[in-house]
Amino acid sequence: MGDPNPADHYEKTTRLKLAQGIICGSWALAFSFDWSRQIVDRFELSAIPKAPAWLAGAVNVEGNVLPVVDLAQYFSPELANFGQTTQQRLLVGGLTHTDAEDAVALVFSSLPMQLNYAHQELTYASALPPRLREVCDGIALDGNGRNFLEINPQRLIAILADELSLL
Repeated sequence: MGDPNPADHYEKTTRLKLAQGIICGSWALAFSFDWSRQIVDRFELSAIPKAPAWLAGAVNVEGNVLPVVDLAQYFSPELANFGQTTQQRLLVGGLTHTDAEDAVALVFSSLPMQLNYAHQELTYASALPPRLREVCDGIALDGNGRNFLEINPQRLIAILADELSLL
């Protein structure tokens, strides 16, 4: 009969979730499909005067003006790659048909990846920067062996809003 396909065994024995995987600086991050709404390849970024470095600007997406957050800069300002030459895209999350109040666009590089993953506990939280540790719910391990940090977008948005309210 032969050995079963390991990927088939993985999918049959593990309860999988769906997420959008993106690369932000040196971080591979997973955002659930429940929150992720769209990928924007072309956009015109408007600067926001006196904004913190991690608030890259604002963008108009289908008539909604959204803040654009650079998570690489937010999580690890000392490691942020300011001279990125790769194509930058936006992951728009939290945008519903009638409400854009909690919507945000996250700038990322490379191509997005659809992840079918199994949630795993984060065993090395102390190795993460404090801001990333606050919003990371675990590891998104997909069937191809790729690891992404599973991000809680509601907690992330609440923390970003709190930080902006102090300015």
